[in-house]
Amino acid sequence: MRSFVNFIILFLCFVHLSAQNNLCNKLGAWLWYIENTDFPSHSALAARLSSLDISRVYVKVADGKVNPDVWPELEDKMVVDAYKQKGIEVWAWSYNYPGNDSLQAEALYLAAKTGYQGFVVDVETEFDNKSLELRSIFSAFDKAKKRAINENLVSDDFSLYVTTWGNPIDHNFKISEMDPFVNGYMPQTYVENWGPSYMDNIPKWIEEGNKEYKQLGATKPIHHIISTEKGILTAAQINNFFEYSGGETSIWRIPGGNVPQNIWNTWQDVNWKRNFCTSSVNDDLKEQIFVYPNPAFDVIHFEGDFESFFIATYLGDVIMRRSRINHVDISSLKAGMYIVKFDTGKVVKFIKYEY
Repeated sequence: MRSFVNFIILFLCFVHLSAQNNLCNKLGAWLWYIENTDFPSHSALAARLSSLDISRVYVKVADGKVNPDVWPELEDKMVVDAYKQKGIEVWAWSYNYPGNDSLQAEALYLAAKTGYQGFVVDVETEFDNKSLELRSIFSAFDKAKKRAINENLVSDDFSLYVTTWGNPIDHNFKISEMDPFVNGYMPQTYVENWGPSYMDNIPKWIEEGNKEYKQLGATKPIHHIISTEKGILTAAQINNFFEYSGGETSIWRIPGGNVPQNIWNTWQDVNWKRNFCTSSVNDDLKEQIFVYPNPAFDVIHFEGDFESFFIATYLGDVIMRRSRINHVDISSLKAGMYIVKFDTGKVVKFIKYEY
């Protein structure tokens, strides 16, 4: 009987761990054309992504003006259902241009109506050094989002993200013009395309990107995109990128067309199941302590059985002590790696990023 009870406790703890990981892990992959892949349907692709434990897929639904004849995914509920049935979050994305703002933003409204769970606007060279144009198009997308929320097509937490350069200062890109309207940024931190010196120091270039975005006015969370389309990066390097960028990191793009199919072999060795709700190392699941999100920005949360803890730099300098509390403001900390030591003896590391 005791063994059975212990099994139940361990099982429940495992379920709890899985639920935490599902909450914190939203690692994703980007789809351009399904026709460019070797998959006959979205259902077949969803099955492959699910087999790797990929949590989110970004499906292209528009390019400039709304044209379902070119991008039938925009209004095809069967596409959305194909991924949802495999437990994969499905977001929509569009490439956008200056002008025709309301028409382009209509893609978000229609995507929400179709059942997509978030939307990403891709703005690049056409918006370099353009302030009014960026503010205008993101204002239009914001209005489309509010319209979808007001009509109960989506909930209030429906996210509007933006993807653009990983080095926005070089493009004189007006990040501050988008900031009032978006929920998050997705820099294209394509270290594989930038060269060996970038691939060899992934944490540095993630942090440099964060600094640039903050310098240009970003106040929202930053979730980097890595490219593997050249097939140069190893699974270990991708895992390193995931560790430092966090649970909403994603990869451009799903193999097909000029992206070699053998990249699937690299993806097979990537740790897509990484737990971003960091827990302390302990053999007894009942005694685990969770620290999340990780990486963190302004606030970090704790869950577990402890009375007090302290936060120290990675070199061991104690900078903060607290009694029992379930969250703490870390906005005053500088970006870097920290450790939390609990009175139970458990030690957890976390990364602090600045906006």
